[in-house]
Amino acid sequence: MTDEQFWSLIEQARGGLPESADSHRLTAVLRPFGNDEISAFGLMFYEKICDLNDWRLWGAGYVIAGRMSDDSFHYFRSWIIGKGRRVFDLARTNPDALGPDIDDQDVDNEALEYACLDLLEERGVTQDPRDKASRAADGQPSGAAFDEGKVHASFPKLHALFG
Repeated sequence: MTDEQFWSLIEQARGGLPESADSHRLTAVLRPFGNDEISAFGLMFYEKICDLNDWRLWGAGYVIAGRMSDDSFHYFRSWIIGKGRRVFDLARTNPDALGPDIDDQDVDNEALEYACLDLLEERGVTQDPRDKASRAADGQPSGAAFDEGKVHASFPKLHALFG
């Protein structure tokens, strides 16, 4: 699966709406594909969650949501992927600029990551495509850890909107 194909499927699951992709729509979009293509999508989704495993993004999520646990950070990254390529790229390069893309301070789309896994399970596939990843999505984030006492000052645009 190419990057273009991946993002096209995410856009189809968004259905032209501004919010993060819907897991039920993603399942419907993936249903016509074979198990190998669905597995490739699942692996790529997981790799993108790994790409977003960064303390700076954690700090942005903390300001937006008012907190950020290990689980909520994982689901926040899934939410970002569900917003499409532009928001994904913005989250990687300038997370303080995410404010205009926040349509719900919950910023949680846990179900999106599991849409392809549920579809594979429905088809009797027991191999989790995430097991093929060379990285762990929930390992230590990259970059310098943020100082909780200074996190709002580190994200002035987000603080102005959500602080």
